[in-house]
Amino acid sequence: MRIFSEEQKRVLEILLNQYEKSKTYRGENKVAQTFEVAPEKIFAGYDSDYADMNRVRDFENQMKELEDGGFITVKRDKTVIKKLAANPERWQEYYGILKRQERRTLQRLQAELYQGYLGEDVLLDRFCREQIARLQANKKPAYEREEAGDILKLCRFILKNQKDILERELSIAVLGDSKRWEKKYRAKVCSILKKYGGFDGLLLGISDGEDKDDRREMEKILLAEYHVYSNPSYVHFKGNAEFLFMDGQRIRMNHHMPAAFSTEALRYLESVRILDEQVMTVENLTSFNRMNEEKVFLIFLSGYHNSAKQKLIRKIYDANPGIGWRHFGDIDPDGFYIIENLRRGTGIDFRPVYMDAGVLERYLAYTKPLTQRDRTKAQTLLSREMYAEAVRYMLATGRKLEQEIVSWMEAKERNKTAHEYPVHI
Repeated sequence: MRIFSEEQKRVLEILLNQYEKSKTYRGENKVAQTFEVAPEKIFAGYDSDYADMNRVRDFENQMKELEDGGFITVKRDKTVIKKLAANPERWQEYYGILKRQERRTLQRLQAELYQGYLGEDVLLDRFCREQIARLQANKKPAYEREEAGDILKLCRFILKNQKDILERELSIAVLGDSKRWEKKYRAKVCSILKKYGGFDGLLLGISDGEDKDDRREMEKILLAEYHVYSNPSYVHFKGNAEFLFMDGQRIRMNHHMPAAFSTEALRYLESVRILDEQVMTVENLTSFNRMNEEKVFLIFLSGYHNSAKQKLIRKIYDANPGIGWRHFGDIDPDGFYIIENLRRGTGIDFRPVYMDAGVLERYLAYTKPLTQRDRTKAQTLLSREMYAEAVRYMLATGRKLEQEIVSWMEAKERNKTAHEYPVHI
């Protein structure tokens, strides 16, 4: 059995790749095509004055062996190789030497893989039909077959998932490896969910472009829609309220006894009776822990909110008519997009608190500079006349403010006032 060197295989592989991408392979050619590769593509520096002559002679001997075997034609200028041309009559032998299947065969097998997932989910149908059409048009597949198989298995699991699961548990359950999902597939699967799932409203203000923080936030929101989390997910509450669960259990809490429930547990929540005059959602956990406003019930949801958390907020709203709803977040473009996302997702007229131009001016010494990404998002808000006064001041000063300093300083002021004017009971 003849043994081919790596350089000989590389020549055949490049020529075969050219052929499979050509109109000749697709049967669309109107003129005869030739398939050639320069020797420098195989042996870098082949024609250099500084090349190792022993290596040059070895390379030329290997190419002559291919030529003598009828696999290629070597085109020379005197003794120097200029081109290595394919012998079209030997394509099938190229496949055998390289132990590789024909592109048509691979496309057919991959199309059959996608066809096997049709009918399971609308989102998966959209993705699979587009990939099948791509293969039938002889376009390069978006994913290699093994990778496509893993992606389809992950999508199937996620789309059918009904209970909270952590990302590493998902990775082990589907891929048999706790880290493979994060290293190779999370971004790809989330891109599919975003493209075919119709989540534009949920992802208002979030891009999946070059910004790493935006991409990760987008991934978290999408995965939370299917109960997939990087860490256990909780909703935190602080204030006077009574929680009633479907099993009849009642939990009474007050401002001195904050509580946190997992998103899984909250699926069994029957109702919440708020015993304060207002509800305030808080963007940051540090600010949630710091704040203790009189007659205000606090809810910490953590950044952008998935639809399950928005439904929870709406459930509380519907059960407690007449209560005012406010939101406290960072004074930056993302902070305003978060409140807008919350308003659209719940249908509740949230009013921003501690997020105006006056607060930004008062704590200007604690601000940070706007990034170009911030400025782009701020200009988009202005073009829509959203939170215009605060956004204009933000752009004019080039500064933004994180809410932690606001909650801390406001709490200090309240404590100072309480100390100066004690209330005697």
